[in-house]
Amino acid sequence: MAQATLQNRSARRSPIEMIVDRIWRFFCSVRAAIYEIAFLAVLVLLGTLRGSDAPQWLGNAIPFTQPAVDWLYGWDVFHSLPLMLILALLCVAIVVCTINRVPGIWKTISNPVVRTTRGFLESSELSASYSMPHQPDTAAQGIQSTLGKNRYRVLHEPHGSDIHVFADKNRLAKLGTFPFHLALILMLIGGIVGARYGFRENSFVVPEGSVRDVGHNTGLSVELVQFSDSWREDGTPVEYRSDLVLYKNGEVVDEDSITVNNPMTHGAVTIYQSSYGQTARLLITDNQDRVLFDDSVPLGLYTSTANPDAPAGVQMLPQVNAQINVIAPDEDRANAPELDTLNLQGGQMFVQVRDTVDPTSEPVSAVVEQGESVALGDINVQFVREERFTLLQVASNPGIPIFWAASFLLVAGLATTFYFPHRRVRGIISRDGDQAGVTLAPLARWDWSGQRDFRRIIEQLERDLGVKATVVERPKETGHPMAEPDQAGA
Repeated sequence: MAQATLQNRSARRSPIEMIVDRIWRFFCSVRAAIYEIAFLAVLVLLGTLRGSDAPQWLGNAIPFTQPAVDWLYGWDVFHSLPLMLILALLCVAIVVCTINRVPGIWKTISNPVVRTTRGFLESSELSASYSMPHQPDTAAQGIQSTLGKNRYRVLHEPHGSDIHVFADKNRLAKLGTFPFHLALILMLIGGIVGARYGFRENSFVVPEGSVRDVGHNTGLSVELVQFSDSWREDGTPVEYRSDLVLYKNGEVVDEDSITVNNPMTHGAVTIYQSSYGQTARLLITDNQDRVLFDDSVPLGLYTSTANPDAPAGVQMLPQVNAQINVIAPDEDRANAPELDTLNLQGGQMFVQVRDTVDPTSEPVSAVVEQGESVALGDINVQFVREERFTLLQVASNPGIPIFWAASFLLVAGLATTFYFPHRRVRGIISRDGDQAGVTLAPLARWDWSGQRDFRRIIEQLERDLGVKATVVERPKETGHPMAEPDQAGA
């Protein structure tokens, strides 16, 4: 009969209701949640390994895996669509599960199960019994008065000749689970926002006296006023310092001196000091004295193809479809001196011009002294002087404010749950001739703080009612063979 009723109900459901029900059950599924978290863990692991040498070890040991290793190094996992999708999926799952829990939690708060069982009271780790020369109603009023002084809400319900008692305090603290869940949702949203709109430049080079655009639609640009460094006697660095000016759409918005452990922050953008290097400041003009380039070319980001000890730099000249290659003197002449075919001295630079339209054409090259210029085809290159550049890391995560809000809610939810725990006491008042027999027990299994609070209530009941309680403690190993009524009802 019951099966027929279920079949009739199922038959009355529309296809849309069945689809919504299946989707809802999917997001509430523990198994689906495990798969989602496992997939997220794999993505995070891949993103972490991408910043290490571990994948290349695999490629070196097993050559046929090299294409997969190259693919991993080229895939920005933390800004990828799969990461955003799995975070969104987990976010929806937490929302659905939270909504699922609301009715049950609110019912526990507003309409708890008052009725209990003697089996539950007798199997509790801690209980107290009274024998009072009063009628059960009078005894219930006395217990309610004492518990009320301790901020307990007291409910009682007659059941036959007995009166069942339920008392609790801090019941609204059970709502602390919702700020906690909201914090988890905000963390996931913050991850999605950071993955979609955030960025990180690990090699952001700014020469002294130059301005470089941050890009990424930020409207920001960075000027390096001066770079300075200090060293110990043993040759180890003490500090790298960059004096920076930050512009927003051409207007100065911040000025600061940053070191390795003291970055500059503006909104969601943070600028970190990383390293430094040398630059060659060049003035490049065409044969009509039009300036094609007047800035510094960083050296050391590349090296000469013939001599790995020779720092090199590259500068594109799109106005004349040319590429300028600059090579500095060998930094370690004792290492493989046969590779140093240029034999550059201090204050010299090797400059080469290549045609970007016709790569097969012969490049033009020359050695230029500091302060002098040289003609390379239709281009004049002047080596103004040597300078230094600062190597910065520029990162932006617009999800940071969301993470801060999530952290606040997380701490607030945990503090509410742990510092205002939901205390509950159950009991039965029964008639015993002209007296009333009272048995009370806390719902505080393995909770020494809750048991301490219950002992304090017992002592106050003894003073208020003028009776002596019989306190029974049972070994923790016995546990609770009988289910607590609130849990059974849920």
